[in-house]
Amino acid sequence: MQQLPAHKVYEVQESKETADAVAYAFLSNTGEPVPYPYKYTKIADDDVRIRILFTGLCHSDCLHSRGLWDPYITYPSCPGHEVVGSVEKVGTGVTKFKVGDKVGCNPQRWMCQTCEQCKKGDNQLCSQNIGLYDDNNFGGYSTHIQVAERMVFRIPEGFNDALGSPLLCAGVTVYAPLKRFYKPNYTCAVIGIGGLGHLAVQYAAKLGMTVTAFTTSKNREQEIKKLGASNLSSSIDKESLKTEQGKYDIVINTLYIEDEEVFKSHQRLTAPTGTYIQVGAPPSKVNFKLDHAYIILNQIRVAGSLIGSYDETQEMLEFSAQNNVYPIVETFEFEEFPKAFDRMEKGQAKFRCVVNVGKWAQANGLWK
Repeated sequence: MQQLPAHKVYEVQESKETADAVAYAFLSNTGEPVPYPYKYTKIADDDVRIRILFTGLCHSDCLHSRGLWDPYITYPSCPGHEVVGSVEKVGTGVTKFKVGDKVGCNPQRWMCQTCEQCKKGDNQLCSQNIGLYDDNNFGGYSTHIQVAERMVFRIPEGFNDALGSPLLCAGVTVYAPLKRFYKPNYTCAVIGIGGLGHLAVQYAAKLGMTVTAFTTSKNREQEIKKLGASNLSSSIDKESLKTEQGKYDIVINTLYIEDEEVFKSHQRLTAPTGTYIQVGAPPSKVNFKLDHAYIILNQIRVAGSLIGSYDETQEMLEFSAQNNVYPIVETFEFEEFPKAFDRMEKGQAKFRCVVNVGKWAQANGLWK
């Protein structure tokens, strides 16, 4: 068994004068993230140290930092797993990247490359998986991040750094399952046109599918159609959902609806022998309710999806750059991390929030 990477525990808060980096960290499961200057441990042979240019905010950052996914979380906690940056320093064993390369990080910090899932190419399911900010590692709410070379992604030429960081999580979360199950002439239902759904509409359309967007935001019809949807329908009206039953080769659900009948109606949108994909996640103690009879009698394939593999993520970055697929974002300055987090946590942001980290880090002398 391969040795796991050393846990980089940042226990000592530094003064601004002696710090190598500055994070926005949570000191408990309440309150807002606060500035947290700190030093890095010695760079390992296979590590890549990255100057963060842009960081995307994801709702799972809230669930993690508030202790809703892991009640045993320790603090300080610095979340963030949608990172675009440039290489500042590499360990002596790094061969794929050099100083100055444009790179990205996703929610996964480590894959062993030797377990059965890694051998099959499903490294996101690695038996030794470590999340980007698990085990007291600091994530992307920071001016820098240090990650093993095997989990660093190359940002392609022509990629829009200012818009693209959310693709490292939100983008691949919908791209990967759509790519696995699609055919170009398929019909596709995208349920929930939010941070995930508005990207799913774009990817499905660019892959050649005919897309119907299921949403409560019918007043944004023109905007959603510009993303690639041919039609809009209600995601919560039970009678409307009945009229759409069985029409779609692929259904991708970015929501979890507590109303059991509505949630089952989402599943019944799937055509016989079609694929129902669930990517919207509820709090950890909530169980999904499936319409077993409809699924069995219509031979529906039910699929979950956890982000994507390394190869799927790299492919998604290339596809996005080539096809101009990017999220709609609200952009914030580094000092506005608490404001960005609050808007994201309360569901007030329009699709995704991105923080411009590099501008502040360079102005404050942290790029050495």
